Amino acid sequence: MDIKSWYTRIKAVVWLTFKEQSNWTKLPFYITYIFINPIFEVAIFSYVYIAVAYISNILDPLNAFYMITGVGLFNFIGSGLYGIIWTIHSEREHFRTLKYTYLGFPNLHIYLTSRGLYHYILGLITSTTMIILGLTLTGNLYLIDRVELIPIFTLLLIGVVWSSQLGVMVAGSSIYSSEYGPLISEAFGGILFLLGAVLYPIEVLPPVIQPLAYIFPTIEWLDLMRYYLSSQYHVTNVDMLWTLLLVKTLAYVGIVYIYFRIMEYFVRRRGMLEVTLHH
Repeated sequence: MDIKSWYTRIKAVVWLTFKEQSNWTKLPFYITYIFINPIFEVAIFSYVYIAVAYISNILDPLNAFYMITGVGLFNFIGSGLYGIIWTIHSEREHFRTLKYTYLGFPNLHIYLTSRGLYHYILGLITSTTMIILGLTLTGNLYLIDRVELIPIFTLLLIGVVWSSQLGVMVAGSSIYSSEYGPLISEAFGGILFLLGAVLYPIEVLPPVIQPLAYIFPTIEWLDLMRYYLSSQYHVTNVDMLWTLLLVKTLAYVGIVYIYFRIMEYFVRRRGMLEVTLHH
């Protein structure tokens, strides 16, 4: 199949995801919802920082920057992960359309990745809103003083690649589950949140857990994103972070491709694409 045909199919899947997520509502109302939705989440974390700073009488702008950017940027990753992992459960158990989807888009790996693209676009909008609003509420918006667009755009693309492959891997495993699609997506997102240096450096974790954090590319990705957003956020070795991020991303692409092909083989043999498991 040529590139044009693949582009047409992927574009159709992204459009379908948008219509499904917006519930076919009018665009102005949906856009309003998109911008309002993240306000309350970031307000909670902003309040946590303000409360801790008030009680301890210690104002540390970099701590606020670390926490707010971590929550905002993780929202970008989490949105894509949740959208991909939820697809299997939604289409097979709720709408019972997964087998028909497979006939129209026979590469389930690319289909799941395509389903996540819209969620990444949505996540980018909400993440930007959360970072700007959160730093404004904590009085630290001035820390966003670098904003190197080319490295940031590159990192966003790399983030889509590695996190979408993680989502595909978990989605492939969730085919064998019944009503646990939402729990699986939330649990896996929680693991990344805990081990990804989102709210705090991994050095504060128990030593026995710290090696697990280095399995995921979240640490390097967040450090580089923070570095290219603020000149006051320092990292020890930028080149090493880039190298680790790229190596981990390529490793995940290869491992997930092989893993998902194996899972897909057994799923097709057992007819798991056309059965429902919720009863």
